[in-house]
Amino acid sequence: MSKSIFDHIKGVTIRKTKWENLSDDEKKSWSNYMITKFFSMEMELVELMNDVQKYTNGILSPKDYYNFLYDTLPKHSFFLKYVKAKDKLDIDSELSKIFCNHFQLGRNEVYAYVKYLKRNNEDELNSILKMYGVKDTDIENFHKKLKNIK
Repeated sequence: MSKSIFDHIKGVTIRKTKWENLSDDEKKSWSNYMITKFFSMEMELVELMNDVQKYTNGILSPKDYYNFLYDTLPKHSFFLKYVKAKDKLDIDSELSKIFCNHFQLGRNEVYAYVKYLKRNNEDELNSILKMYGVKDTDIENFHKKLKNIK
């Protein structure tokens, strides 16, 4: 049975399980990227993970990276709190295109603009959408989605 990401983290820290003792399924479930992502959530390990990450994609094999972490990390538990993105903005693709054309920006920058305008000048968002002929019901639906954004 393959291991979860948390089992692999425990394997290189608390349990100190050698790579050779892992089954083929467990070896296949190892992901250099995901392990680095989770270990980078620990403040003590951020600098180490930042220095090592350039070698994890393509240069170090999963076996080599596992052995590196096995040898480097201390034998103790880490609380790796995963930090999720906050305030995900989900704009209808048609409305997103309208804002992209209006501001002459890419989608990511437009999301930042919309968040800013939502906080500071929500009327401008309405006037832009009305200028491009968006129906009032679609504008209301757009504002319902914006209510979750701070």
